[in-house]
This record gives sequence, C-alpha cells and structure tokens, in this order.
Amino acid sequence: MAKMSKERLAKYHELDRAAFEFKNSSVASFFEHAAAQGYSLDTTGFLAHPGFFQAPHRRDNLDQVDIAMVGSPLDLGAIGLAGTRHGPKAIREWSRNYGPINDVTGKIPFQQCSVIDYGDVDWSSTDLQARVDDIYKVFRELGDAGLYTLNCGGEHTTAFGALKGLSEAHGDEAFGVIHIDAHSDTMAAWGGDAVNDGSIFRQAVLNGYVDPERTVQIGVRGRANFLWEFAHDSGMTVISADEVFEKGTQYVIDKAREIVGQEKTYFSFDVDGLDSNYMMGTTGPEPFGLTPRQARDIIQGARGLNIIGADLVEYNPNRDPDGKSGHLAAAIYFELLCLLADSREAQTGRTRPTNWL
Repeated sequence: MAKMSKERLAKYHELDRAAFEFKNSSVASFFEHAAAQGYSLDTTGFLAHPGFFQAPHRRDNLDQVDIAMVGSPLDLGAIGLAGTRHGPKAIREWSRNYGPINDVTGKIPFQQCSVIDYGDVDWSSTDLQARVDDIYKVFRELGDAGLYTLNCGGEHTTAFGALKGLSEAHGDEAFGVIHIDAHSDTMAAWGGDAVNDGSIFRQAVLNGYVDPERTVQIGVRGRANFLWEFAHDSGMTVISADEVFEKGTQYVIDKAREIVGQEKTYFSFDVDGLDSNYMMGTTGPEPFGLTPRQARDIIQGARGLNIIGADLVEYNPNRDPDGKSGHLAAAIYFELLCLLADSREAQTGRTRPTNWL
C-alpha cells in the first residue's frame, strides 16, 4: 500500500484544531460566550445549568428575555393513567442530549434569542381548576412581558391555561393553532370538569382564545373519533394520520400554512400524535400514527409563520421504562424551541444572545 505523501499529511495537519476552535464563526462565538458562563458539552455529570437544554433559570428581568420555557407538572385532569406530572423533570434530564445547534437549519436558538427556563409552575392548591388558573397567571405574566413561551406538560389541560394567559396578554386575540395529536380534544365536560385534557380546544374556542377556522389538527385517529364532532362542526381543519401518509407531509405543511396564515399562531404537540411504536410513554398511546421524521418535517415546515407560543404535552415517564419515549420527546421539544427562536428573530428583526449569569 502506498504511503501518504508529506504534502497530503501537511494539509490534514492544517485542518487539525483544538476542541473548540471551530471553523464556523457562529459556533465558535457561541461556545466562547456560553462555556465561559457554565454551558457544557460534557453532560454526563453535574451541570451548572440543569434547565431545559441548559437554559439559565430566571424569573426576573423579563424585559431582557425573548423566550421562556415553563414546566407544568399536572395530571389531575388526564383521562387515563397518571404520570405526566413527571414529564417536565424527565424532559429536562433528557434535554442534556440536545442542542445547542439545530442540525437541519444550522441555527443556535441561544444565539438568536435570550432564552430562560422559568422553572415549574408553583401550585396554590391540589384542585384541578385552581392549578389551571396557576398556569394561566404564569403565562399571563410572561405574555404581558412580551415573551414567547414554550410549555412542557404535564397533560394537555395545561395548554388551556397557557392559551388563556397569552390570549389576554395579546389583547384577547384568538390565535390560530397547529395541533399535532391523535385526538382532537374537543369533547364536552368529563367527570364534572369542563376543562380537562380531552376538552381543551372546545373550551379554548368557546372562551375566544382560539379561532377554529384558523386551526389545523394533524394525526387524529383511533377509537375516540366519534367524540370530535365539535372540531368538524366549528370549522377546524382535521387531517387524519392516514391522510398524512397518503398525501405526504408537504401537503400537510402547505395546508397548515394556508389555514393559519401570517397572523399569530400557537403550536401544540401532544406526543401521542406519534405512533405508539415510537411513543408508548404517554397517557393515551395510539397505533397507526405519525413517524418522528414526519413530525419534525411538519415543525420545520412551520418556519416563517408567526408562532408566538408552543407546547409539548402528555409525555408520561411512568409508561417509559427504557426512556425511549423521553429521548424522542426531548428532541421534539428542542425542535419547537428552534421554531420559536426563528419566529421571534423574524418578528423582532434582531438577535439577542442568551446570558447565563
């Protein structure tokens, strides 16, 4: 076998850099700034910043923040097994494996925006409606401060509090919604609770927080389809999981963009929208659902829309013994953070890097 020439070896040695001497100036700049403030690529041990994706934990100086990630550990209104209250804690742990760079767009959300982990909502009571109100107060505060928000459930009921708070903060605006889920969540009251994880979008429409004619639901399927008459009757666009496979994700993306337009829109991701082969770690797993790649493509396809808030809900660690579902849920959560960062940068026309200190 021929030996490598000295000239070729010299060329390769010129490419050999130290660990954080990146050719990409944006990446190099991020690590120079973030590592000095405690951000670490070595996520196997203690982290100085153990929030979502190592975001700094902060609740003050909100005027200096663009995006707040919030944990809503609630499962009192879930129709199914309990356990989603542990979702935010588990996804924070799994989020060690993601970021800081989106591998599709090449962007770093922490370079685009000032991002914080607000922490979990503080509960005032063990009562379901009181806790929904607790969530509302947090998201009203964040919305009033002009922040975009990324909620981490907990059950889907948590989205109602977030939508209420953001709607009021935006002048009682009715948002468009892109909603990935196996279920439309537009049923009537259940067990005496008007607002629960199966009714939130009916109640959000009835309270004026969501515009049903600017709502598209993606991935709906399963044995509960007879419960979703309100979704169809109110004018929501419902795209079944079968349609996603038959017509393709580009059709879904084009339809969603057409429906929500450029007005303010909320993105809600219930993890049971994914096929149960990938997502058994959830309260209501359903077979014959979306693949993770289809879901990521749809999120990526929402870039350029006016997304002002988002959530990921219904991850249930109690039903995820090997952690496979949590690993995937954290990846989807990062995609939603990147989507919000793109939207915030586009709407404000500026970048404002995250500070950890």
